[in-house]
Amino acid sequence: MLSLSGTVVDPDGNGLPGATIMIGSLGIVSNVAGRFQLENLCPGNYLIEVKFMGFEDYSERIILSFSRQLTLRLNPSRIELKEVAVYGEIAATGMTNSSLTIADANLDRVKGKTLGEGLTALPGVNAIQSGPAIFKPVIHGLHSQRILILNNGIRQEGQQWGIEHAPEIDPYVASELSVVKGAEAVRYGADAMGGVVIINTPKLDHNKNFGGELNTGFMSNNRMGVISGTFEGGFGENSNWSWRLQGTGKKGGDFSAPNYVLSNTGVKELNFSGAIGFTDSGKGLEIYTSSFNTEIGILRAAHTGNLTDLENSIKNNEPWYIAPFTFDINNPRQQINHQLLKVKAHKHVGNLGKINFLYGGQYNQRKEYDVRRGGLNERPALFMKLLSNVLDVSLDHEHVLHSGSIGINATYKYNINETGETGVRPLVPDYTQFATGLFIIEKMRKANWLLEVGARYDFQFLEVRTFTFSRTLVKPSFNFHYFSGTLGASRYFSQSVRLNNHISFSMRPPHVSELYSEGLHHGTAAIEEGLMRVGGEVLTDQDLILKEASGKWISTLQITGKKLSADFSVYANLINNYVFLSPTGSRLTIRGYFPVWAYQQTDALLAGADAFVQWSVSKKFQYTGKLSYIYGSDLSRNDVLIFIPPVNITNSIGYQTNLGELEDFFVRISVPIVYEQFRAPITVYPSEIPDYTGDQIYDIAPAPPGYTLINMEAGFKLPLKNQHLALSLAGENLTNKVYRNYMNRLRYFADDTGRNFIIRLTYNFNSHN
Repeated sequence: MLSLSGTVVDPDGNGLPGATIMIGSLGIVSNVAGRFQLENLCPGNYLIEVKFMGFEDYSERIILSFSRQLTLRLNPSRIELKEVAVYGEIAATGMTNSSLTIADANLDRVKGKTLGEGLTALPGVNAIQSGPAIFKPVIHGLHSQRILILNNGIRQEGQQWGIEHAPEIDPYVASELSVVKGAEAVRYGADAMGGVVIINTPKLDHNKNFGGELNTGFMSNNRMGVISGTFEGGFGENSNWSWRLQGTGKKGGDFSAPNYVLSNTGVKELNFSGAIGFTDSGKGLEIYTSSFNTEIGILRAAHTGNLTDLENSIKNNEPWYIAPFTFDINNPRQQINHQLLKVKAHKHVGNLGKINFLYGGQYNQRKEYDVRRGGLNERPALFMKLLSNVLDVSLDHEHVLHSGSIGINATYKYNINETGETGVRPLVPDYTQFATGLFIIEKMRKANWLLEVGARYDFQFLEVRTFTFSRTLVKPSFNFHYFSGTLGASRYFSQSVRLNNHISFSMRPPHVSELYSEGLHHGTAAIEEGLMRVGGEVLTDQDLILKEASGKWISTLQITGKKLSADFSVYANLINNYVFLSPTGSRLTIRGYFPVWAYQQTDALLAGADAFVQWSVSKKFQYTGKLSYIYGSDLSRNDVLIFIPPVNITNSIGYQTNLGELEDFFVRISVPIVYEQFRAPITVYPSEIPDYTGDQIYDIAPAPPGYTLINMEAGFKLPLKNQHLALSLAGENLTNKVYRNYMNRLRYFADDTGRNFIIRLTYNFNSHN
């Protein structure tokens, strides 16, 4: 195995501490002297990339046939900047926070999966499911409106409040998937209280010729086929313009558990995106647009006709409805269309720094169809339209001993329900929201320390248009003021050992869905009720609305050695007025019998630990292990919290070598172990709810037992001059284990998916990735 070491310096030869050096999927941060060292590298052709705030991105392709030392000299970005897209946002997340990235070969291994499912490869990241096709990322126990997703540099604005509302993003657009596990509310606002998911696209490069990549895949469990293509290039040798086009198509039928078909769980997807960019000395422009379109079936057995059927579904080992496999998607189902437009520009102004401008417009349409009588099946039971406009303006500055950002964000949202088409009262009412925030972040370097401090003020205006039980229109409006702050420090003990500590405080007013939900949520097969709805009445007094207030501490020890690399994190998050959804009853409607889930508030503690270890046992064998543990406590009731991920551990061993003309041949076996959630709420079955008089939080079914899965994957690359062909075969749940995931909202009705084989084929031709 070989090593690559060196120093990152400015034009005068001064070391640059905190620079990010990436070689493939491996990454490291330079120490206080600007030095770095990467170990356990195989001989081969590598692209080395260096990023440092205030300096031009550096990239160089090297052939590594022996251990080498390099001096990487960066130029100030005000001279000539070739940085576009989201890389500036990565730098803005701060050097003292905890973050991890999926890229290159690791990203290839999650292609074809949803965004939320793919992110679970990272320690500290779980997923909350609604069946086999809908996943949402969970970071340290928080999800939905507490997790911000940056899609190519712009905040994703959809109906993310719903547990079964997966992010409207095509993972094939990404060259990297990054997760920042600390609170980032200072930079991005209250949506980032729980963390940030960053979807990076490849940089546009006007110096390159035509190139691209084709991806195909097939999954055996639901017979799903996927095809995706990316094409890109410049407009000639003397042009500063470049472009990219991308598209993905996906279609699959019903998923299957080990012993039966999960009827009506098919999926269809058709997505497009395009970008055009301009770069010149000290300035740049990018225009990006995308269209995401999907149709997802909801497990038919999750919708029951009466209390007996509901309880039998929960207690039986099989769903009450099982039909033969089909590609047809029937009711209940979802249909989502999401359109996005981004315009981003930057300009360097002398010694002042870099001015960034970002505008994003998004239009989200969500239709949910229920099983309805009287010829109403083709009419959606829920039809929501959300128009969002986002504007960010910031100034980044870089000096010898400190750097930072100051900026303003503004967001306008307009949400309407097409009740004339649905014929039913909307689950979430119409609303108009305007929010703006001012922030300042400063980073300082001194000796072996990197320090960060930041503060933010936010204002939000919210007007809601809803109806009382007697069908009287009311229009409550609210004005919210809230603050956020952060303090972080990184201490370098040596070139290979770094300790990050990060403390943050953030506030968040409850979302409209948490305040005024009312009715059947088809995707979760449950009736939901908001905090401001009591006995059919609508509350309008702002003094009754309690803002969430989070204080979080996270400490991360990072080790990069010759044979061992590790990342250990511990954290504690105290949240006053924590908003959560839990069952409170059951109710018969004209569309069936459903459990009732109500939003509640309490004081909560979320604490835990993450671990990631990578050990090169020999030149060709490598062990990788990750662990995630979360402790959730309801402090007000001295009780547990519902839907907190259980302890999970993944161990894997991999073998990699070159076999003749086959490069990067690998075989990997992984064993995920998920323990039973022993800190789950007590169980009160639907028939027992009327007689329950306690004040403890309860669930309508017990937490399922723990389980162990066995997964395996093998693959290789075949080089073809400036091109390559990559083939991989993966097997998931090879033993066809029967299990139910505690974090799956549809675990009440059916098992999780059984054995699945995945074939992936990638053809890369002159790609800029």
